[in-house]
Amino acid sequence: IVEAARTISYVETVSNKADTLHRHIKQNNEQDLKKAFEFNTRKAIGRMGLGRVTLAVDTTQELYYGKNGKLNVRQKKFEKGTDEAFTYVVLSVVKPKPLPLMALPYKQGDDLTTLVKELLSYARSLPITIQCVLFDRGFYIGELIDYLTSEKIRYLIFVPENKAMKRYISQTDNIASFNHVMKYNKRKGYWKVQTKIVVIKDLIRNKDYWCFATNLRQSLYLISKYKQRWQIETDFRVHDEGRIKSKSNELIVRYFYFLTSLILVANWEVNRIAHPEICFKKYLKFVQEQSEKEIT
Repeated sequence: IVEAARTISYVETVSNKADTLHRHIKQNNEQDLKKAFEFNTRKAIGRMGLGRVTLAVDTTQELYYGKNGKLNVRQKKFEKGTDEAFTYVVLSVVKPKPLPLMALPYKQGDDLTTLVKELLSYARSLPITIQCVLFDRGFYIGELIDYLTSEKIRYLIFVPENKAMKRYISQTDNIASFNHVMKYNKRKGYWKVQTKIVVIKDLIRNKDYWCFATNLRQSLYLISKYKQRWQIETDFRVHDEGRIKSKSNELIVRYFYFLTSLILVANWEVNRIAHPEICFKKYLKFVQEQSEKEIT
């Protein structure tokens, strides 16, 4: 598996025992994989000495070229020869040190808010103190904001420029906040939730504005706070350097490989405390060599 990660190759290509491995993986369920991943996460948190943290939630995709993905994959804009992808919602620490905490499959028909609730409930069970959770525009969802508000979780969500935001921007010189009511549909009924919209003029680009939904205090600092979310996108790029590819269209198999590659990233982050000079690729080579020694 590590060889497949290091070379970004298909497991079926680097090993003639992939079918046997997949049979063993299929004997597990998603809960089994999440428990194993949590065990590694708790050890990493302890070794990194994490306490007060800023979290980010985002989605990432693995393009799918098969014909039997069914509801396990999500439709997407056509890219590199396909319009389907296995998709995951990932929760990560972005400050003070990056660390992936958990990932969940995001299948066709899944409710994004429900998945985020599960991730945040899990995060609150870990030995960390959550200072704030950062989201991009894809998470500007009334039900999610209602949940964050009711659970008293501090949040910062980048808001897409819609009619309401354009109206708020027209009323803002440099920085201003507005009470904003959102409506959402749930259980065949309509619900309302109030959030604060903070509009900040981008002093660098002069004509542009940042719009956030948040329960944090109005401040120019919100821009730099939100930019901490970009760490999770950097983490995705690192993860892609060790992506474990498989020809299997079984969700449990793909999920296993995705979590395994996240564990490799997490353990590399722990290793960087003592050896900051070792890049991810070099770390994978080291892990592979150690694995081969143990086998022999």
